[in-house]
Amino acid sequence: MINEFNSRFRRLLQLTLIAEAVFWGVAMLLYAFVKPGSMDFLHPGMFWFFWLIPALFAGFVWRWLWKIRLYDTYRAMGKTRMIRVRFQPIRYFLQYFLLRCVVFFVVVAMAQPVMGSRKVKGSRRVLDLVICLDISSSMNTMDIAENTSRLTVAKRGLIQLLNNLKGERISVVIFANEAYTQLPLTMDYGAAKMFIQEIETSMISDQGTNVGAALEVAQEQFRDGESGHAIVVITDGEDHEQQWLEQIEKLREAKIELSYYGIGTTKGGLIPNDPYDLSAGYKREGGVAVVSRLDREGLRKMAAATNSNVDFSDAPFPDMTSLIADLSSVQNKTVKEMEFQVQHNYFQVPLLIAFFCFLAYLFVPLLVNRE
Repeated sequence: MINEFNSRFRRLLQLTLIAEAVFWGVAMLLYAFVKPGSMDFLHPGMFWFFWLIPALFAGFVWRWLWKIRLYDTYRAMGKTRMIRVRFQPIRYFLQYFLLRCVVFFVVVAMAQPVMGSRKVKGSRRVLDLVICLDISSSMNTMDIAENTSRLTVAKRGLIQLLNNLKGERISVVIFANEAYTQLPLTMDYGAAKMFIQEIETSMISDQGTNVGAALEVAQEQFRDGESGHAIVVITDGEDHEQQWLEQIEKLREAKIELSYYGIGTTKGGLIPNDPYDLSAGYKREGGVAVVSRLDREGLRKMAAATNSNVDFSDAPFPDMTSLIADLSSVQNKTVKEMEFQVQHNYFQVPLLIAFFCFLAYLFVPLLVNRE
């Protein structure tokens, strides 16, 4: 009888290997036939899970051999009510083959096969936003909160502003008496936050507050004619150069929206020589300590001349959501028509096949070699 079981096992093993060869051959032929039709997979790395199939095969072979050894151990006892060992090749083959099909089609579904595409027309609002941040020495004044400079407060507000943006391209220009581009236009808000955190007043040695220079450098960032253009100037308002007047006509011609945000208090405070070491003393002119105050009137004058919005804050954590509301009008005016290629995803098909294979696997013991 044991020889009969060994013979059945060999036939079962041969049947399984032949079925595997036929299955993989058909699968490769179908893939080669469909591939020229632009079939692809979104996550081809999932195919590494195909290694589960050889592991499953090894597990079933071990179970089949265990069945034979079990019979060999107890065959001398005859037919008892305690144990009856049967070797049912058709049932074992169907159970293995259906379960491995479940694994195969689940892996294919995880890889997400896509085939064919269609053109979809759409639109999105686009906005290029340049933030001009004042880093003149007056921004070191700690009149808003103890041991907290205006620049630190402004950077907190900018981080909050970035957290509320949705798809706008962002650029950062730093300025004192001169202006430089700290960060070109980008949608990488993570990089923008990192650059903003690193900004210090020591980055520009030529001190002063020249808003006009900042506006001139900011306009150089706008190269996409289809996008909306907006500039936000964050400063304490002490601009004595008045060069911003020269930029008014250019801003109007380019249809650039402009907003101002004032940081500081009207009471003001002393300007430390070193914001990280207050023992270094404070800035003096003619032997008298310089008091820096938020120039509300100056900012209102600039805003009125350019028909711009202006907001003020003397809070340690300024709420700049008002700037988002001001810029929403620019976004609404600027709509960019786009055309997308959308691929058809067919992951549902192999997933459905896997589901029916699993149902069939569950019913095999009830339908095949039932005793």
